[in-house]
Amino acid sequence: MALRQRHRKLGLVATIVGLLLATVAYAQPVAASVSPSEERASRNDITITGDTQFTTSNGVRTGSGTHHDPYVISGWQLRNLTIRDTDAYVVIANNTVTGRLTLNWNGDRVTVVDNEVADLRVNQNVKRTGAATSGLIARNTFGIVGQLRHFDGIFEHNLVKGRPSVFDSVFEQRGVNFDGFHGSRFRNNTIYGYMEVRLHGHHHGSSFDAGSHYHGAGHEEHGAMVDHSKRYHEVFISNNRIYADGPHALVYTDTAHSANDRTAASETNTALNGDHVHYTRVHLVGNKLHGGGLMVDVFNADDRNHVGTKRGVIDIRDNRIELESDSDEQLWTREDGIWIYRATDATVNVIGNTIIGEAPQDRELLDQRLVRDAGIFLSDIDLADVTIHDNEVTDLLYGVKASRMTASVQWSITELRTNGVAEPVYYDESVKNRPRYEP
Repeated sequence: MALRQRHRKLGLVATIVGLLLATVAYAQPVAASVSPSEERASRNDITITGDTQFTTSNGVRTGSGTHHDPYVISGWQLRNLTIRDTDAYVVIANNTVTGRLTLNWNGDRVTVVDNEVADLRVNQNVKRTGAATSGLIARNTFGIVGQLRHFDGIFEHNLVKGRPSVFDSVFEQRGVNFDGFHGSRFRNNTIYGYMEVRLHGHHHGSSFDAGSHYHGAGHEEHGAMVDHSKRYHEVFISNNRIYADGPHALVYTDTAHSANDRTAASETNTALNGDHVHYTRVHLVGNKLHGGGLMVDVFNADDRNHVGTKRGVIDIRDNRIELESDSDEQLWTREDGIWIYRATDATVNVIGNTIIGEAPQDRELLDQRLVRDAGIFLSDIDLADVTIHDNEVTDLLYGVKASRMTASVQWSITELRTNGVAEPVYYDESVKNRPRYEP
């Protein structure tokens, strides 16, 4: 596809998606209502570092900081807006932030709606006295989400424009950096640039239904006796549109596990350095990925502080993945539609997904592409039950490919539909058990 064609395509898609986003988003209820037509007045940066600093001089228009009468910061155009270590209810609405919006450790009492922000940073790894910022972030336009860290709230109906490469308009850079979660809903967003979702072991709850623990300064007053030997994490990434020129558009990862599993500047409870196990559920459902695939890169990481593993869940369901290339040269570099790599002790469900490659001009090239050119690729899997059901793969070398799976892995492939695929199912001698395969 010629570069200028790509430019026109991305521009048209952005316009259409923007209109749809606006139509759908404004039908959603939010915690507070501020007129979207409110004029935005220029002012200096706002920095609030405690509840007593919610004042008119710091941009507060109305409110007393309660649930029914939150502080409202609205109608401003400014470079940077920073709120940290607070405990009041606050609504940030209809502002233009040309630099950075930073929300560090403000609890679950924050609502961010209808803003234009160049760079969003939430719960950075700095010394803190407040609880993790969560709440609602909805209907905003972001340049990038530089860090959405330890976020357990709702992030929905936002547009992330991304940062194009310096060479052209393709989106090879990261649009969203989602660091740490427990119960978060990340849904119905449109993102340009790939999205990375990373497990933070030091951000967890004591069950799937319980909220995350407080690990910051003064933790003795916030449940120091909590049992940190059992760490629960769950995340829901659903119904997002992600445009990226890969190799991946959506990545769940737990690489460099120990760096995100111990004490840190924002996590000072020494119990975090003890032996423990993780209970993890990851739901990647109903997303539409364009230009890059979906990857799980490490699930149940090996670590010297782990006394073992507990059965987790990887649920990859009802996603539509459209892989495409700018030219024939990318036939040699494109990776897989869904790649699950280095997963241990997991129930893996890959169900109802559609993966579409790009047919080469010369059909003989189909056999010459990289060996990792599969609709679904499983590699380095141990202690797992894998269900691959009701998936459709078009114009890729393999429908399902597997490599390096131990005898502890039981896997099945049912109702696999392929078109333009050289081999529907392929696995080598490093796979110890054959699949139950019913086309």
